[in-house]
Amino acid sequence: MTMSISSPEADPERRRRLGDRLVTLGCVAWLALASWGFFHNVPPEIVDNHHAKTMQERMRTCEGTFQQRYDCKQAFLLSGERWGFAVALNRLALICAPVLTAAIVWAVLRRRRD
Repeated sequence: MTMSISSPEADPERRRRLGDRLVTLGCVAWLALASWGFFHNVPPEIVDNHHAKTMQERMRTCEGTFQQRYDCKQAFLLSGERWGFAVALNRLALICAPVLTAAIVWAVLRRRRD
């Protein structure tokens, strides 16, 4: 009775499962670390509203009539919201793009071997 120990190179199905696990583990690790890294240090300008101290200081520079001051303050608030949305969208893309790329590349490599 002979027992042969099969190595991962000898068994394609075992190698495929190992690859699946490694890609999944890598993707989950990237999502966790990148999410923490990108959203842990969000610049205050992104989440500032009209009650924030920095926004209040910027709004104090607005001068003129009531309408001019209102327009000036509104411009500060809107520019912060637009910039904040762009930064958040950029960070989300930087988190998701590597994971999607790895999943697509791995799927293509698996299909080629089959």
